[in-house]
Amino acid sequence: MEIVLGVVALLLLSIISVAVGEKLGLPWPALLSVVAMVIVFIPGIPALHVPADLILPIFLPPLLWALARRTSWGVIRQQWLTIVSLSVLLVVVTTAAVGAAAYVFLPGVGVAAALLIGAAIAPPDPVAVDAVAEPAGIPRRIISALQTEGLFNDAASIVVFHMALLAVTRGAELSVGEGILKFAYSAVVASVIGLLVGRVASWFIKHVHDVTARNALTWVIPFATYILSEELGASGVIAVVIAAVELNSRAPIEAEDRVSGQAFWSTVDLLFTGLAFGLIGLSVNDAITQVGSDLWHSVLVGVILSLVAFAVRLAWMYVFYRINLRRGKPGVAPLRLQEVLLMTWSGMRGLVTLALVLSVPSGAIPFYNELAVIALTVLLVTMVLPGMLLPWLMSKLDLTADSQAASDKMHAEVTERARKAAIDSLRKQHDDLEPEVAANIDDWFDKVFGTDDLDAEDQKARLEKAHRARAFAAQARATAFQASQALLLEMRNDPRYNPALVDEVLHEVDRMVLAARK
Repeated sequence: MEIVLGVVALLLLSIISVAVGEKLGLPWPALLSVVAMVIVFIPGIPALHVPADLILPIFLPPLLWALARRTSWGVIRQQWLTIVSLSVLLVVVTTAAVGAAAYVFLPGVGVAAALLIGAAIAPPDPVAVDAVAEPAGIPRRIISALQTEGLFNDAASIVVFHMALLAVTRGAELSVGEGILKFAYSAVVASVIGLLVGRVASWFIKHVHDVTARNALTWVIPFATYILSEELGASGVIAVVIAAVELNSRAPIEAEDRVSGQAFWSTVDLLFTGLAFGLIGLSVNDAITQVGSDLWHSVLVGVILSLVAFAVRLAWMYVFYRINLRRGKPGVAPLRLQEVLLMTWSGMRGLVTLALVLSVPSGAIPFYNELAVIALTVLLVTMVLPGMLLPWLMSKLDLTADSQAASDKMHAEVTERARKAAIDSLRKQHDDLEPEVAANIDDWFDKVFGTDDLDAEDQKARLEKAHRARAFAAQARATAFQASQALLLEMRNDPRYNPALVDEVLHEVDRMVLAARK
């Protein structure tokens, strides 16, 4: 019963934190973590313990799915260099740098154990970044780059982590070649699984007409895909992301599915993010109890490792910024020195770091009792503090105005193209049908075919004519909406357009489609 009470309390705190964060202009996940850290020290508060080996399988699949369904193959193709550079190479370099620092400041820890710590701290958490980025006003282009990085970077760190853990627990040798082969196998097999799952699920959606069943399928798929991939030794992270993108690009999803699915996954995203960040806060008390008198040494090491990770990311982002300038592509990031700072600041560690550290067997490495405090210090330095200060940083940087203007311009272009597609569809059906008449057809019928002052015979003739005209108008309107939806879905895979902006316009069209059916 204590576990149930703890979960319900965290869910309630999540909702309250959203409301308070909106009023204060603070990212609510960071605010929730701070609140949970404070509450856990109140006497009588029940503890909430989730087995370490269940943290990632419970939280990562739905949160990754909610994030991945917002992107597209077009974005992934455009951001391929981001994936290779930030999601793989930067993770490996950060693992080595943080591992070297851990080796120096934790004497006797050993090379394998140091790399294990480095691999756990290396990857920025996509959930943490996504939860605080948009509320803080980060430009969409930068959010897109951060999301793309976050969708794939866990895979590289988890492969290195498990290799190091195997070396620590079983005395196996560390091998760079073996690591590359394992990562290649993990990525390729996961990609195949994700593609197959996405295509099978899209076939199911095509042949099942119940909206509830289709939405329920999207809830089950992330967990099934993650578990299947992990059982085959592949990356559950990559498999879930690929399955989500493939399903959303291939499945014949209707307006009702998109509207209800968006509401459903927004709710899932909020509640699971709240549970995850609340769990981070609740871990503080246990960590402090375990570490005992070595508390401040652990905190100091955590701060040092955080600064090393920050420095490596800053240097890497600067190099990547120079590469992007030479490429000359406007849709990538960073493209300015201010964006280098912002993307470095947004390298927030989160649930993955905590879960990997907690999954280390008891006594497996020296300084085992300090690991949890080191990890939580890293989360405090790289996620909670940057998250709280992100709105302030955005107010100091000169990024919002130009980025907002670019977003408004793209939004206007997407809207105009969707409107033109609808009008062109109407004109193909009837050359004389004016767009204004089509948009206001119901009101127009009420005025033109009013029947109050007509005799019975004239009323019948006018009503028959009105019914025929209404039927034509309804069919024309439905066809126009279909044309608009088809174009928007096509634009969603176009790398020139941000899928999030296209989704906003598509959501409005979907709502008009559903309203027209009533």
